[in-house]
Amino acid sequence: MTQSLSDKDVRVEFVVEAPPDRAFEVFTVGIDSWWPRAHHIGAGDLVEEVMEPRPGGRCYGREADGTECPWGTVLEWDPPHHVAFSWQISLDWKYQPDPARASRVDVTFAPEGSDRTRVTLVHSGFERHGTDWGSMRDAVGSPEGWPALTETYGKAVAG
Repeated sequence: MTQSLSDKDVRVEFVVEAPPDRAFEVFTVGIDSWWPRAHHIGAGDLVEEVMEPRPGGRCYGREADGTECPWGTVLEWDPPHHVAFSWQISLDWKYQPDPARASRVDVTFAPEGSDRTRVTLVHSGFERHGTDWGSMRDAVGSPEGWPALTETYGKAVAG
């Protein structure tokens, strides 16, 4: 895995042991198989993570009592090559309903042979979160942020 944190974005690149169609499917509609339960902005216990498979689809967590906790919207859906979604989470780790104040996550899936895929995740547009946007960039770029999530994702793809 390679990771870079620039002034403007977080980039994580790694290879998974699966063809692009499986890598894309597990990352998107299979998000519940790898998203850690502790990474949740809702008040209750997270029981399911959902990414609806279409442009305009919702990204949300479902809590034990059935409450849905939104955190983003699917912006682009091009299986098995690319998915993009908004990161509608405020600097105080609450849902941000205003899409103009959301950053963006782009994930691409490129074949490397018949059973391997290079996954590149770029989280950008942090400045849209407001004046202290660097705190969000630093949090998602930290070892507990996207790098940790890509590890749980990689295990789910291989498993």
